[in-house]
Amino acid sequence: MEGLELSQRIGMKKLFFSLSIFVLSLKVFAGAGPGIQHLRVVWHEDPAHEAYVMWTTDKYKTKSYLYYDTVPRKGVLSKYRYKNNAKTKPILYTLDTRHKSKLKKLKPNTMYYFMAVTNGMKSKEYHFKTAPDGGVNFKILFGGDSRSDRPKRREINRSLSKMLESDDSILALCHGGDYIANGLSWKQWKYWLEDHLLTVTSKGRMLPVIPTRGNHELASPLFNDVFARPGGLFKKNYYRIKIGDFSIITLNSNVSAAGRQKRWLKKTLKKARKDSKWIVANYHRPLWPAVKKPGRGIKHWVPLFEKYQIDMAFESDGHVLKRTVPIYQNKQDPVKGIVYVGEGGLGVKQRNPKKDRWFLRSPGYATSKHHVMTLEVTPSRMIYTVDLPDGTVFDKMELLPRKR
Repeated sequence: MEGLELSQRIGMKKLFFSLSIFVLSLKVFAGAGPGIQHLRVVWHEDPAHEAYVMWTTDKYKTKSYLYYDTVPRKGVLSKYRYKNNAKTKPILYTLDTRHKSKLKKLKPNTMYYFMAVTNGMKSKEYHFKTAPDGGVNFKILFGGDSRSDRPKRREINRSLSKMLESDDSILALCHGGDYIANGLSWKQWKYWLEDHLLTVTSKGRMLPVIPTRGNHELASPLFNDVFARPGGLFKKNYYRIKIGDFSIITLNSNVSAAGRQKRWLKKTLKKARKDSKWIVANYHRPLWPAVKKPGRGIKHWVPLFEKYQIDMAFESDGHVLKRTVPIYQNKQDPVKGIVYVGEGGLGVKQRNPKKDRWFLRSPGYATSKHHVMTLEVTPSRMIYTVDLPDGTVFDKMELLPRKR
């Protein structure tokens, strides 16, 4: 009997050792690591008063908190005026854990300093600026398709950091989707999140992300884990972000453009026409593409864009840089026409555009260049600028308020 018990104990030790090796291999495969990782700020509907601060650890049974204040506290936790519990959730397919702290009742146009704490582990102190609720000029960065070419993505992120460092009026990056090549790969998401930290300035200022779902995210639940489910539980990642009298209508070109999303778009544009001087649309699949065929939204969204006279539309997916002529009812119209820009250049290899399409003739264009777009919003005009990674200004356009 003693020999049998000894054999059983040895067998259990072997089993425990094998399980330990298996768990360790899973951690390596999943890319899990010690400490607080992937700190980021995410904006949804009301960035003047709310924000999500999120991070990752390799521990699940955790106690996580966010300490924050409107003045720097240099990491002395007892001096921060505010403390939030963070919600934790295991990240699918991995042994990592997502931490999410939703900040509410923030002051508009205010710098907030924060530290994340999990099981006694502390992050550095970072800060971000909330959006104004009116009366202040500001800038939003736009761009999409940061997948595939990681060295180029890192180069561009460093250039975004320099832009943020030198221009206090820049608030956030509205990302048009296709962050990574495989939306189901947590390893690729980890790389993207690590690279996004390159946008942080030398003084610790973070660039919040306004997220859009791209086709390479497909229906991946990891997109919602990374960006706190934009649009909420019942809408499929389409939502309106409002900053004073400026609205960004973010749509999801990976689900039906008709039906529920179309009804929501009509209702939202009707409301935005009354409470916003400026309205722009943002989505992944182009409606007036420089490379591919038009997305399904050309049938369901464009008539609503034209009816409610949005100011411009930001597109991604094509891997080029383009600006269309002002388009209204399938022809060039300098008065009622809407200009469609973008197509994605935040780190993906660029394609050759089809420059002979009628809507790309002058003053429109199409070319192959990595780029980031800046939209400056003022009471009297919006100024659209395209910057190349080396800081060169490639394009500039002014828009005046529309009669709606």
